[in-house]
Amino acid sequence: MNLLLGACGEGSETLLHGEFGAYPPKGTRYALSLTRTELHIQRLVPKPDTDHRTVVRLVDVVGCHTMRSHTVANSSAFFCVYSYPLKKKKVAVGSGRARQRVAKTFQVDSSDRYEDNLHIAEKWAAAIKCLVLGISVSSETEISRSLLPRPRRLLLLLNPFGGKGNALQWCQNHILPMITEADVSFNLIQTERQNHARELVQSISLAEWDGIVAISGDGLLYEVINGLMERPDWEEAIKMPLGILPCGSGNAVAAAINFNAGFDQTLGQELLTNCTLLLCHGAVSPLDLVSITTSSGSRSFSFLSVAWGFISDVDIESEKYRHMGSARFTLGTMVRLASLNTYRGRLSYLPAPDSTGHRPILRSITMAANGSLPFQRMPLHRTVSDMGLCEERRTFCYRGLESADEPAPSPNSPPPSSGFPTSAFSFETLSEQLVADGLGAQEVAAPTSLPSSTRQMRGPPDNFLAPLDQPVPKSWVTVEDDFVLVLAIYQTHLGADLFAAPFACFNDGLIHLAYVKAGISRAALIRLFLAMEKGTHFEQGCPHVTNIPVRAFRIEPLTHKGIITVDGERVEYGPIQGQIHHGVANLITGISPVKITKF
Repeated sequence: MNLLLGACGEGSETLLHGEFGAYPPKGTRYALSLTRTELHIQRLVPKPDTDHRTVVRLVDVVGCHTMRSHTVANSSAFFCVYSYPLKKKKVAVGSGRARQRVAKTFQVDSSDRYEDNLHIAEKWAAAIKCLVLGISVSSETEISRSLLPRPRRLLLLLNPFGGKGNALQWCQNHILPMITEADVSFNLIQTERQNHARELVQSISLAEWDGIVAISGDGLLYEVINGLMERPDWEEAIKMPLGILPCGSGNAVAAAINFNAGFDQTLGQELLTNCTLLLCHGAVSPLDLVSITTSSGSRSFSFLSVAWGFISDVDIESEKYRHMGSARFTLGTMVRLASLNTYRGRLSYLPAPDSTGHRPILRSITMAANGSLPFQRMPLHRTVSDMGLCEERRTFCYRGLESADEPAPSPNSPPPSSGFPTSAFSFETLSEQLVADGLGAQEVAAPTSLPSSTRQMRGPPDNFLAPLDQPVPKSWVTVEDDFVLVLAIYQTHLGADLFAAPFACFNDGLIHLAYVKAGISRAALIRLFLAMEKGTHFEQGCPHVTNIPVRAFRIEPLTHKGIITVDGERVEYGPIQGQIHHGVANLITGISPVKITKF
C-alpha cells in the first residue's frame, strides 16, 4: 500500500484507500487509492512481475454505481466505475483519438455483514461521484451519499433530420447509455418540424428541468434559445442550463465546448462521445448572446455568428449536399471558389476597449460543480422518458438513482458486464414510441404554434445600437468597400473542423469581427481556409484579411442580391446589426467558467 500511495504523486491528497476483490471473482485482489483527480489501481494478488499500476483519470469518468450479488447469502457489495479513456491510437490521420468504454467492478468483502460492505461501497461511489461533479471533498470530509445532489433531470430535444439523419441511432447507442451511467434522468422528445423546439420551450415548466439539451446541429439550439427569450419570464428562462450533443452538420458549439475542455479537435462519434462525457460532468459556464435586428424590425438572439458573403453562400448553397454530413461544407467551398463573388457594402462597428492591442486570451481551466434547479416531474407530449433505462439499470444497480431519503429497491442481480447496459427498448421501439400518436400518461396537448409574425421577442435592451434607419453613433468605425466575406463570430469554431476564432471565449463579452476584402486570390483564400482547420489563419499575414474585437456591428449590403445567415440559418437580406450581451445564458460545458487573463 505504501508503494501505491507514493505513486499518487506529491501534493495529491489521498482521500480514500482500500483493498478489494475483482469481479468476476478469480482470486484477484487490488489496492485502490483515490485522489482529487485520479483513481490509482495496483494489483496485489496474483503479484505482478513488474510494478504495474492502472490510473483512471476522473475527467474520463461519468459515474459509479453500487451493486450486490444475485445470491442473497453473498455478503459482498460491489461498486463499478464507468470511464471513457482515450485510446492510444488515433482513429484517422488528422483526427483526435477515440474513447473506449471501460467498466471496472470491485468487490467489497472485508466484513461478514452485507450492510457493512455496502457502507464502504457507497462511500467510494459517493466520493467518486462528488469528484466527477466538482463537489469539494477532502480527507477530513465525512463522505456519504448525503453530499450528492439529487439526480439531474434533463429535457432532451432530438432532431431526427440533422446531419446524415442518424441522430436517433447515435442517441440510443451512445448518449443514453452514458448519461444513464451518470445517473442523469431524462425525457427525450423528437422534434417533428421546424420551430417545434421553439414552441416546446415556450410552454414548459422551468421548475421541472435542470437543463435542456439539443441533440442535433446548431440550428436546434438556436430554436431553444429564441423560444426561451420569447417567454414572459425570459430573464429566468434563459438562465436554464443549455447543452448540445453534436448530431448535425455544423456542430460548431460542440466543437467549441470540446476545445474549451482541452480535448483534441475531432469529428463525428468521437466529438459526440467527448461532449456527452462533458455533459455528464455537468458544470455550467456563462454564455454571451448577441441580439440581432433586421431591416423589417424582427429581433432574435444569436450564440454563434452572423455571416455575409462567401461563408453564408457556402452554408446555404451546400444544403443540397446535406446527406454528406459535414463534408457538404468542403464540397460547397470548392464549388463557390470556382465562381468567387464580391459584395459591395458598408460595415460599421463599435470597437471593444483596447481592441488595437488585442491578443489571444490565456485560460486557466478547473473543475467545478454544476448548479441545480428544483423540479417537478411533469409529462410532456410525444416523449420517451428514461423509465425503461432506469428500470433496467435497477435490476443490477443498488441505490443508483435514489436520494438518501428514499428507500432502496430490492437488489437481486449481479454486477454488469463490460458492455453497455441493454436498454429495455430497442432502437426500433424507441423510434416507434417517439412518433406514436399517444403515450398514455406521457401525453399532453401540444403547444399552439405561433406564426413568426406574432412572436414577441423579449430580452435585454440594445444600448449600443441606433435604429437601422438612422446613422450609427459617432464612436463607431465605418468601412465601405467590396467584400468577399464578412463574419461576426463569438465562439472559437464556425464548424467542427473550422477553428475560426481561437482566442474567443464563451463569456468574453466580445464579437470577433473578421472581413476579407476583394482582391484576394483564390489560392490565398484556399490557404486561409486550410489554415483555419488548425486555427493558424491569422498567422498568414494576408493584407486582405482584417480581424478586430467589437461590442456591436452593422452590415449594410449595397449589392442587391446576396445571402446573410445567423447561426447558419438564412435571414432576410438587407441591413442587419447586432450587439453583445455578456453572460446572459448558461451553457453546460462540463468544466467551470474559465479565468480570463490578457497578455
